[in-house]
Amino acid sequence: MSEWKSLWKRECGKTAPIYRVLVPESVNEDIMRAWTARGYRYTAGAPSAIMLTGGMSRNLFRSSVVFKGGTAAGTAVTAGFAAPGGLALLSGFGEAAMTFGGMGAVTALGTGIFAAVTGPRYLRDPKRLSRKNRSKVAGARWITPASLGWVPGRREGRDTDEQRLFHLAVTIARKIVRTRAWTHPVLRDHVSRVDLDHAVASIGVRLEELVNLREEIEGIRDAGTAKSVETYLSKLAVAFSSMAHRVESMHEYYERLTELDQQLVLLANSERSRELGDRVLDVLSRTAADDSADWQFRELRIDAESQSSVISGLLDELDQTADDFDDFDTRLAEARRSVDELEA
Repeated sequence: MSEWKSLWKRECGKTAPIYRVLVPESVNEDIMRAWTARGYRYTAGAPSAIMLTGGMSRNLFRSSVVFKGGTAAGTAVTAGFAAPGGLALLSGFGEAAMTFGGMGAVTALGTGIFAAVTGPRYLRDPKRLSRKNRSKVAGARWITPASLGWVPGRREGRDTDEQRLFHLAVTIARKIVRTRAWTHPVLRDHVSRVDLDHAVASIGVRLEELVNLREEIEGIRDAGTAKSVETYLSKLAVAFSSMAHRVESMHEYYERLTELDQQLVLLANSERSRELGDRVLDVLSRTAADDSADWQFRELRIDAESQSSVISGLLDELDQTADDFDDFDTRLAEARRSVDELEA
């Protein structure tokens, strides 16, 4: 059994594929910021995506309801006074028309003041999508089990290697974001941190292409094209192997992060041990004045500097692992250019 299949069987072979991963390039930064402000889970490492495809293109939040609902209600009340006032004026009841007109003017003024107060708050709301962005949300691209050929069910259900591989990639991504090192300052600005959303989404896009292309190739299989079909499928297998190697590199990156986690815990404990030792020495100096306590505590402490050097070494290893994983697209493009030059 290949390495990726062993990983899939161990990590997620007994769980149903539940994911919905956004392709970041399919929407702009403003849309993603608004979704983040709303609390939507759409990133590769999210536990599971919120299935709100319809709601994602609408401004369904408090400031929108207050502003739109309030102004609509005020407009309706104003119209309710204006209609009787107009009928009274046409019927010759001038006094009644003035009464209804005055009440309408008051409600119109109140509606205007309400809109002036709540409007800017709504327009500045970080959750708000502009009209232009609302139209663009429909073009958002999502990687789902169904798009990779998965059909639920025992009898008529089916699965594909592409879906299994991407399920593994999503599972690894969810584990990566749960590590201590992923959110620790030591990795915040370090070169070994990869763009996880882009990396996982690009794997999904490639696998979708493989699934769709394989189905098209299988659709033309007959006695005359059988040889060509087998050749095409063998080429697709090579492309799939490249994707599998990338996911395996992603798992190796996760293992490096777990090693870094352990060292970060040791470093935190050593620093805590040093603080406690200083406090104990301070207590002794003010009570027993034990001259031998100082060197005894120094012998017992965990050496924080040694942990820091280990962490530096792990970060160097992470750099290499991240390069192997994150530079896949660049290396693939270079390989394609080389092939095109040889064919030319």
